[in-house]
Amino acid sequence: MKCRYCNSLLENVVIDLEAQPSANRLLTENELQLIKGGKKEHNSPLITYICGTCSLVQLGDTTKAEELFTEDYVYYSSFSNYWVQHARELVEFAIENFRLSSSSNILEIGSNDGYLLQHFVAKKIPCIGIDPAGMAAEAAKAKGVETVVSFFDEESSSKLIQERGTFDFINGINVFAHVPAIKTFIASLKNCLSENGVISLEFPHLARLVEHSQFDTIYDEHFFYHSLVSLNKIFLQFDLKIFDLRELETHGGSLRIFISHLDNTKYSIEKSVVEVLNTELSMKLDQVGGFNGLKARSQQIRDDAVAYIKAQKKIGKKIAAFGAAAKGNVFLNYCGIGADSIDFVVDDTPAKQGKFLPGSHIPVVPATEIINKKPDIIVILPWNLSSEISKKLKSNEKWQGELVTFIPKLNII
Repeated sequence: MKCRYCNSLLENVVIDLEAQPSANRLLTENELQLIKGGKKEHNSPLITYICGTCSLVQLGDTTKAEELFTEDYVYYSSFSNYWVQHARELVEFAIENFRLSSSSNILEIGSNDGYLLQHFVAKKIPCIGIDPAGMAAEAAKAKGVETVVSFFDEESSSKLIQERGTFDFINGINVFAHVPAIKTFIASLKNCLSENGVISLEFPHLARLVEHSQFDTIYDEHFFYHSLVSLNKIFLQFDLKIFDLRELETHGGSLRIFISHLDNTKYSIEKSVVEVLNTELSMKLDQVGGFNGLKARSQQIRDDAVAYIKAQKKIGKKIAAFGAAAKGNVFLNYCGIGADSIDFVVDDTPAKQGKFLPGSHIPVVPATEIINKKPDIIVILPWNLSSEISKKLKSNEKWQGELVTFIPKLNII
């Protein structure tokens, strides 16, 4: 098995989360019955490595991207008010700091249902999105967001340039980690970037994953777990420079990096870049030794979660979960927690309701079931949104139960 970027042999394991089903591939009733009847549910090894040459942390062999981000991909960003506001703030920042206007040209990669580009549309700034998920693209078009249904690669990027020219601002939120062909992706970014243009890429920060034992952010859609120390070297190889960044709270700790052509004198390397590079080097994120202890801490989280749920079930408590998110599925399957422990999971996404979580087979229901079934405890699986979710649940006077998160440690809210 070789590095997806530099082709070096991958030998250094960061963490092994064992065999897992595809984290966002929910099951229909028919599929669940076939599994109960003896059909084997497809699982793949979830093993993460660090490349000894380029320091990229990445999954080993896993499901192909074409099988993950299909026509019926069910994650819609607009179902989270948090993400819509997050997107609006980035648009306002970009317009002000990069002087974007009606004469600018904007591209978003992984544009989903138009949750971000709709703000450019409202300001009459020309924009286009590209996303392989057809259903999400249709939702974007309903918002007035022009969207190309495709992966962003050499062919699609060349077509975009032919039809639209190069772009003054290129954005990708939580897409960079999802790209297996990272070399082609960066080359295509460079080709699409105008002379004075800026690329903004946002992704979960490897440093926070290690610091807070966020093992559930490792799943089959995330081919890479990015650090600045590895990306800085890689972008320079394409004559691109990371000139600024923001440390964000999204996904439990993310980086938003700003990139320009190396010879673009408008942008100098900011202090923020140097500071994060130094922090990562002090954590040894460029070598396998920086990940010592992650496995043990993750196992402790698993043991604590299983013990808590067993204790609560023993005294007759009814337990539900909130959020049929990918990270929740990784967590549940790593812990071996199934429908015998958690009665149901609520989710606001209609496309997920009536289906079952992969591996654990917990049914997904609308939020109204909280009032109907009145669970004693709700486990918030997308812990990175626990503030928004807990506020929403606690404001409902018809339900007065206990809220729990397990990462980075057991926390009763």
